[in-house]
Amino acid sequence: MKTFPQVIIFGRANVGKSTLFNRLLEKPKSLTSKIPGTTRDQLKGLVYWQGINFELIDTGGLETIIPSKKLKKMPARLNIEYSLDIIKKTQAALKQADLILFLVDIQAGLLPQDKELAQALKKIDKKIIVVANKTDSLKYQGQGAEFFKLGLGEPVYVSAINGSMTGDLLDNIIVNLKKIKKVKKAEKFELKKPIKISIIGKPNVGKSSLLNALLGEERVIVSPIPFTTREAIDTNLEYKEQNIILIDTAGIRKQAKISGTLEKISVKKSLINARHSDLCLLVLDIFEPITVQDNKLSKVLLDANISIIIIANKWDQIEDKTNQSQSQYLKKIYRFFPYLTWAPVLFISAQTHQNVHKILDLAMEVYQARQIKISDSALSKFLKQALKKQRPTVGPAGKFPYLSNLKQIRTNPPKFTIQIRKHDTLKQSYLKYLENSLRRKFNLIGTPLSLTLKNE
Repeated sequence: MKTFPQVIIFGRANVGKSTLFNRLLEKPKSLTSKIPGTTRDQLKGLVYWQGINFELIDTGGLETIIPSKKLKKMPARLNIEYSLDIIKKTQAALKQADLILFLVDIQAGLLPQDKELAQALKKIDKKIIVVANKTDSLKYQGQGAEFFKLGLGEPVYVSAINGSMTGDLLDNIIVNLKKIKKVKKAEKFELKKPIKISIIGKPNVGKSSLLNALLGEERVIVSPIPFTTREAIDTNLEYKEQNIILIDTAGIRKQAKISGTLEKISVKKSLINARHSDLCLLVLDIFEPITVQDNKLSKVLLDANISIIIIANKWDQIEDKTNQSQSQYLKKIYRFFPYLTWAPVLFISAQTHQNVHKILDLAMEVYQARQIKISDSALSKFLKQALKKQRPTVGPAGKFPYLSNLKQIRTNPPKFTIQIRKHDTLKQSYLKYLENSLRRKFNLIGTPLSLTLKNE
């Protein structure tokens, strides 16, 4: 991936970090809520301002920063697990960042937590801009003087909720980035036809572990607790000169088990992301039985005409494997998903990284199949060969149906029509035979396709 200067938004819980992140990105990428701890994973997005690109990072809200030595000694109890993970990831991000936006709430005033976090920031050799958020009207600016006590300079006043003065903040960011490091003028950064790949599945099947394994870094929090990932985590990368957007989504469990507004919003966003992707990695925990919920998720993707790769995760946990084990599990998967026999299956371990390296190559192959354009002459030749190999069943009139003029009428995903005489009939099984033959002949792997009859 291309590297850009990194600007991190940092502060205690509920000062408006995610709202500011969305405002500067000019799109609602981060989930916002009054509930403390809504943001758990770091969200990243690219901002273009004054001819400069920089990467903006949203972090989880902290009340304190624990020194690394003490952090290592603390027990990872489940009730503090999220906080520890957020602290670890935030501390690592702060060290890598080029510029820190220390966000405070001007309406709440200067709190002890702000002072403690400011003291911790001073130990990091980074340029810091104090941003006084929630300056929704000029009357609040008079209250900003107390933030001088932090010893981090004059605050920049903004209102993330209505966008006022955020342009001034962006100007300030660019000025400081130019002082900190050499930044190049650039065209507005746009991914050229990126492949959007969503990672979807039930809770605890290993989606976040898979994203981390694909990226080779601990990008998102991994936990045995359901609903750890609340937001769709987008990651832009370049793989073999192809732009890819990887999207880690919240785990989707049964409707009856979904609790709370945040989870409902997260599940809704997960399904929207999946439906608007080019390709989905449907992650299964192969160590556990396939369930009705897996079936429902697959049908959501099927109805949306999304290309699919089935990821059989936790393959390392299957004991006493033989040379026939994968074949046996493959049959089991396709028995449960008989309508997805065109979707390839990869047996992987996100934990040990077994076969993870094969995923992106296969994804690119599936994407190419989705975009394929087959010439009329190639389809005409294919149809002759398919009819010669297996003729359709004789119709009620005692004649073979006459099929002709097989054409591709669209791509992404591929769609075909074939002409049939007005009074001829064709069994659905033969249409399925032609679809399967098309897949084999033109390597239409992992992508849905449609073949419809057109009367002469």
